[in-house]
Amino acid sequence: MEPRSLRHARKQPASKPLFALLLVLITAGIAVGVAGWNMLRSAPSPEDAGIAGPPAESRDAEALDGSQRIANTSSEEPESAALRAEEQALLEAEQARLAAEEQEAAYYRSREAAAAAMEADLVVMPATAYPGDVVLVRARQEGELEWQGKTYPLQPFGTGFYTYIPIPIRTEPGSYELGEASLTVLAKAFDTQRLEVSEEQNSMRQNTERIAEDQKQIDAARASSEPVFLFAADSPFLLPVEGRLTTPFGFTRYVNGAYAGSHTAIDLAAPEGTPVVATQSGIVGLAADFYLTGNTIYIDHGMGLFSQYAHLSELLVETGDEVEAGQVIGLVGSTGFSTGPHLHFTFWAHNVPVNPNLFLDQLPFHWMEPGEPE
Repeated sequence: MEPRSLRHARKQPASKPLFALLLVLITAGIAVGVAGWNMLRSAPSPEDAGIAGPPAESRDAEALDGSQRIANTSSEEPESAALRAEEQALLEAEQARLAAEEQEAAYYRSREAAAAAMEADLVVMPATAYPGDVVLVRARQEGELEWQGKTYPLQPFGTGFYTYIPIPIRTEPGSYELGEASLTVLAKAFDTQRLEVSEEQNSMRQNTERIAEDQKQIDAARASSEPVFLFAADSPFLLPVEGRLTTPFGFTRYVNGAYAGSHTAIDLAAPEGTPVVATQSGIVGLAADFYLTGNTIYIDHGMGLFSQYAHLSELLVETGDEVEAGQVIGLVGSTGFSTGPHLHFTFWAHNVPVNPNLFLDQLPFHWMEPGEPE
C-alpha cells in the first residue's frame, strides 16, 4: 500500500485538464457574444433590407384616429355627467311635486274630494252659496279672478292656486261666471232685529269722523294678509267662546227705530271675564281699542281671511303675535257700542264680512264634496 502522501501527490495533476476545459468554454462564449453584437450593429434597417413597414400616412392616420378616440371619450364624459344631473333634477322635481300634492290633499275631507278638485281646471267650493257666504276657489294655473268689480289674485299652495271669494250680503240671487267655472247664489231671507239703546249710546253712531279714522286703520290691517294658509290640515276652526247666541249672522238691524244695516257677525252672550280663544292658528293682524267695537282683535289666517273678536274687556295678545287654535287671546266684555257682555265674532275675506258659521268645526277645504266639479 502506498503512503497517503504519495496517493495525494498523484491525484493533484488530474485537476489541470478540467480547468483548461472551462477556460476554453468561457473564451468561446465571449467570442460568440462579441460577434453577435457586431452583427446586430451592422444589420440594415427594415427599409434597407427591403422590408416595408406601414406608410407614414397610415401611421399619421392611426395616430389621428387614436387622438380622436381620446377626444371623443373626453367629450362624452361631461355629456354623461350633464345627463345624470338632469335626470337627478327631474327626479327631485317629481318628488317635490308628489310631496306638495300629498300636503294639499291632506286638507280635504276625503281623497275623493281632493282628487276631484285637483283634476279640474278651476273649481269653486262650494258651487252653490248664499249672500254673505264665502267660497274657496282652486285653479290649476296661476292668475287672478274678477268678481263684482274686484280682482282676486290666486296664490300657490300644493300643486294648485287658491283664493277666497266673498259674496257680499246684498248680492242678488243668480248664476255668476267665475273664471271658467260658475257660482250659483241662492236667495236667502234674513230676520230682523230691533234694538233700543240710550240716547248717549245711540249718539256714538253719529261720530262719523272718529269711526272713519278707526276704519282706515282696520282696513289697512285686513288688507295685509299672508299669502299662505296659516292653519294645519288636522285643525278645524273652533267656537271662540261658549255662550248664548243672541244675534245670528245676517239679521237686518234697527236701532231706536232707524235702519242700521245688516249684522254681519254672531253675538255670543257670556259673563264678563269669560276667556275667549282663537278660532284658528294665525298671526294677530291688529289688537287695539276702537270707538264702536271696543277692545278688538283681528287674526290673520292667511290668503286674505281674518277672524274678528270685539267688545272684549281685556286684550291678552298684541299686534304681530303668533297664536295657536284654542289659545286664550282676550276676555269677554262690553266695551264700545254694546248693550251687555258678549263676544261679537265674525270673519272677513278680502275685507268683506262673511258668515262665520261656515268655518266652525271644519276647514274651508271641506266645502268641496266628491264629484262636485262635474
